[in-house]
Amino acid sequence: MTWFGWISFEGHRVALYFSTPSQSDDIIELDDEVVHVTCTHLHVGILLKNGRVGVRRIDDLDGKVEMLNMEEAGVENRILVSTSRQMFVVLVHKGRSEVLRILDDAVGIENLKDKLKHRIAFPWPVKIEQAAAGHDFLIYRDSTGNLFSMGTGTRGELGVGLVRHLDEPVHIEQLAGIRISKVVCGGWHTVALTAAGDVYTWGWNRNGQLGKDKMITEVYPILIDPLEEFNCPEENVDDIEATENSSTIIVKSTDSKNEITKYMLGSDTVPINGFHLIL
Repeated sequence: MTWFGWISFEGHRVALYFSTPSQSDDIIELDDEVVHVTCTHLHVGILLKNGRVGVRRIDDLDGKVEMLNMEEAGVENRILVSTSRQMFVVLVHKGRSEVLRILDDAVGIENLKDKLKHRIAFPWPVKIEQAAAGHDFLIYRDSTGNLFSMGTGTRGELGVGLVRHLDEPVHIEQLAGIRISKVVCGGWHTVALTAAGDVYTWGWNRNGQLGKDKMITEVYPILIDPLEEFNCPEENVDDIEATENSSTIIVKSTDSKNEITKYMLGSDTVPINGFHLIL
């Protein structure tokens, strides 16, 4: 789901579906297999299997996709991620990673001829495996389970205290020594799942998306107790999801049925301080 509707992709094709009747759906044809799609408020970004990135204005129906060449010696992987107004590519080398800002809605596509100007380094050499983003912040997970954050932190969404803005990734020290296996972001909050099956949340809690009896803003990671929240054993937590103002904890039964149950904290429609069971 996106602010304008939703996006799907398969093979060499990306489809934009608009929720407003006045806006026609759009199909974008590419010359290589699509591996990931993201969008800001104004632009859609498309990562191809060959490593190139295509960018186009969302409202420029049938418009030309501008292709950006991300080829670079030693790059093993590329991760495309975006906030509501900026787009980034994480270049993953053998022993290090760096972030390349490729677009800002306010100015358009960055001049990549001067790549060094827009390169953002991590505190130490890391291999980034996942990147997630909210409205104006980003969270990165490396191969050892460390988390790094950058962007706006006025609602605690960075997990490193109440800060105005961070232009470079910083390590979330409160989770040091805890191996994170997955991280997801809502509009202004973050949810992290550990390799041991624990769940941490932080950021804005206006709609109860961080759990019961939590502060309106949690600036550091706090542990969720599934037994207290949902009356289910915490060791059964299998996955996590997040939307604008909600967090979903996915629990798998321990019996042979392997049944999946989803528990939601918060709501994208009604402000609450509790959870919903998603049937």
